[in-house]
Amino acid sequence: MEEGGRTTNTPPPPNGEITTSVRLACALRYFSGGSPYDIMTTFGISHSEIFDSVWYVVDAVNRTGEFDIAYPESIVEQLKIADGFKQVSSVQFSNCGGAIDGILIWILKPSLADAKRAGVDQQKFFCGRKLKYGLNCQAVCDARGSFLDVSIAYGGSSSDLLAFEKSDLKQRLDGGLLAASQLVLFGDNAYINSSYMVTPYPNTSAGARDNYNFFQSQVRIQIECAFGKLVQRWGILRMAMPNGITIQKTIAIVLALAKIHNFCIDEADVGSVALRQDEEHIITNEHGSVPLVPNPDAGTDTPQDLIGGGEHFDDMPRDARRAIGNGDDQRRALLQQVIDSHLTRPRRVGL
Repeated sequence: MEEGGRTTNTPPPPNGEITTSVRLACALRYFSGGSPYDIMTTFGISHSEIFDSVWYVVDAVNRTGEFDIAYPESIVEQLKIADGFKQVSSVQFSNCGGAIDGILIWILKPSLADAKRAGVDQQKFFCGRKLKYGLNCQAVCDARGSFLDVSIAYGGSSSDLLAFEKSDLKQRLDGGLLAASQLVLFGDNAYINSSYMVTPYPNTSAGARDNYNFFQSQVRIQIECAFGKLVQRWGILRMAMPNGITIQKTIAIVLALAKIHNFCIDEADVGSVALRQDEEHIITNEHGSVPLVPNPDAGTDTPQDLIGGGEHFDDMPRDARRAIGNGDDQRRALLQQVIDSHLTRPRRVGL
């Protein structure tokens, strides 16, 4: 690290001044999954100062406007996003304005007081599909895996559809955010096909629609890649957030981590890599951890134990879902593009 114009590899002495660079280093180690006790030893600071450093960095990142994550209003920027997806699409889909999905942010069972502050009961945070308490985090990414929108407004019991429907992004889309550029989001079947969202065709395993489903997934999978990079970079997300970190503080941490993730991608994908002792702490901590599983479709390791928890419609009435799905022109056009390309899904393994 650099201190006063000189480079040093030694931590500051115990009880000395804690510099900004040391606070940043402590926070990054903690975000990467490092044990607070190991960080204490490395930097010669107290346990409480580690968490002071964490909140120092989280607050600084979330207060810095240039790190803000918001889907761009500019048509030029929107078309740049679409061009990035076109480059990874075998059939050159040119109208993808982002890939969307949800991920569970794992927490311990919130206290009654914390749940009350959130305005719901404790069970609203329990994800029955993943058997974990958590928060439903909705995110949209570009083809690089950089986040274009992040929303955390519901507990882990909520479906991806409900969490998306109540998001600020949904309200912006209803207001015509993508209308001028004629783009759509690419989502999975946890969402409803609409005028600005294309999803796979359900209940199909052969023919043109099945081919479309494959090539739509080829683009949509970028959000799983983004989640894989995020969780691999920040090992804290592979564990349950510790006791004492409230729901609001958890949201603040996740938003900060998404912003630093984007910064790392902009800086040639540099970023935090867990040390061996940090990886050991992740794996052996008392509440367990989520493995990163090789995902051949995504081409990277992804946290499957945290993805897919919102793939249900229990909290959205059928009439409401039917009202949402008003418009299939975009999906039909993409289906026709697949047909005209004469490309087909690769042969399934084992068939």
